[in-house]
Amino acid sequence: MMKKYSKLLSVLMVIAILSACGQSDNKIEYGSSDDQTNEADSAETYEPVTLDNFGREVTFTEPPKRTVGLMQDNAELMLALGLDEYLVGYSFPRDKAAPGLEEKVKKVPLLSEMYPSKEVLLSKEPDFVMGSDDFFVDSVIGTTAELEKRGVKSYIPEAAGKPATLENMVYKEISEVSRIFGVESRGDELIQSIKETVMGIQEKISDEEPVRVFYMGGGDSGSAITTGGDMIRSHVVGLAGGENIFSESTGWMPEVSWEEVIERDPEVIVLAYCCGTTPEQLMDAISNNPSLQDVTAVKNKRYVTIEHADVEQSVRIPSGLETLAKGFYPERFE
Repeated sequence: MMKKYSKLLSVLMVIAILSACGQSDNKIEYGSSDDQTNEADSAETYEPVTLDNFGREVTFTEPPKRTVGLMQDNAELMLALGLDEYLVGYSFPRDKAAPGLEEKVKKVPLLSEMYPSKEVLLSKEPDFVMGSDDFFVDSVIGTTAELEKRGVKSYIPEAAGKPATLENMVYKEISEVSRIFGVESRGDELIQSIKETVMGIQEKISDEEPVRVFYMGGGDSGSAITTGGDMIRSHVVGLAGGENIFSESTGWMPEVSWEEVIERDPEVIVLAYCCGTTPEQLMDAISNNPSLQDVTAVKNKRYVTIEHADVEQSVRIPSGLETLAKGFYPERFE
């Protein structure tokens, strides 16, 4: 996935926005290592866990003690489950932390702004790492098999099917990671908290007509980048009351023509940024394209700014969902 982010940067001349969403009323209940007996310490009662993960079988006979989250999203899941003391580092920091985890993230050592080297990773003496499959190649941190020989187990978040949904991605990952650490009850509580938050947001917009949405992840003078209808970002757009105008497309960041965007005439444009792109750059890309000025969303200045990470597979999903819903139906959140 990170290689795709790098590719994305080469075409990101993205857009920006003035999207006032205000403070969230929805609070996710995170686990804490301070408010209960730490289940992960109870090796005597730990039941071995075997998972089918990314085409291989992984067995844990005891909970990991030294974990590296290869992306901030992975680290935030650990923190959300109250596993702070077992997290020894992370890489690929986001623009901001997940709501409610800001102070916790600050306490975790940042190993690298991008891919950590094998040497940097191993210097933390991890017994467990988790992150996207892009990391597990010889040129980055080594393959899963190589790490296993060094006594380092690994977990790669993946969807249990297509299209990606909260159930087969976010809830699946929370459930599996909580099982790995022997803290299933915390995982169940976190999933329930997210479900209740999602339901609360959807109740506010339940009688609204869907709005046509262009999810824009980048663009230049010739074409634009969107999200496939089979990706979790598109699923979250739908949960927020939007209709992805390119729902028939597939894949992480498919390329579409500006002519297609104009023809499908979105009512709202989601301006999704990442990797150091600024809101000013995003605004310039829309403003400097004369052909877009008659698009309904552009004429009405209906933009929603969001960080890619907020609508990816992570505990940030409720925050991202609320940002989108507020942008689509601001009057319902006044």
